[in-house]
Amino acid sequence: MKRTITILALLIGIIAVANAVSIYEIQYTNNPGVDNSYPSPYVGKDVTLEGIVTGTDHSLGGYFISESISGPWRGIFISDKRNRPAVGDKIMLRGKVHEHFGMTCLKDISSFRTVTRNYGTPQPLLLTTGQLSRSDEAEAYEGVYVRLIGASVSSAKSKGGRFFVTDGSGPCAVLSGSFANGKKASPATGTQFSNIVGIVVYSFSEFSLNPIGSADMQLQQPVSTQNRSWGRIKSIYK
Repeated sequence: MKRTITILALLIGIIAVANAVSIYEIQYTNNPGVDNSYPSPYVGKDVTLEGIVTGTDHSLGGYFISESISGPWRGIFISDKRNRPAVGDKIMLRGKVHEHFGMTCLKDISSFRTVTRNYGTPQPLLLTTGQLSRSDEAEAYEGVYVRLIGASVSSAKSKGGRFFVTDGSGPCAVLSGSFANGKKASPATGTQFSNIVGIVVYSFSEFSLNPIGSADMQLQQPVSTQNRSWGRIKSIYK
């Protein structure tokens, strides 16, 4: 009997893998839809997905997963308050493709399995701020784990941890404090960041980069240009 159950579980697993689709297949589309939100061609369908967890405990109520190599159309939000995976876990799950106010996600999770714990997160995709400032281009990075480098705050302080940064290619929104591990920030205009790492989220008709934790927003360290004259210091004590 035990052997029969084991074989049955194995067969179910094989069937689930055989019916699985990729995150890219769910996310990719060149159809803007009636509201210009580029809905997934899989909307309303039950699908099986495998991915690596890149961010958990988002304010929308769930987590994000990515393919093993981060890239355009290769990340997605999972609307799931029941299962609690950790960042870096590789998971397989089944649910229904849904558009959450214009953001593609998986909801109504019917099965969940941790494939590998501590698998490790993919390298964040390097983008310019300009690539997130234009909605038609930013659509490809919805749910994707990305990095900005050399950006400075271009707007005045705003409430709710939201501000704008630019690297010279165009301003994009940053929303801090949207993940449980992060804190809301209100940096002054002109504040420079060496890099900002996070996940691109579409909410309230706007794309924004959501840092996962406070360590994901690293300030640019000032470069000292002071010339020290040790000879002069020594002369004081002669």
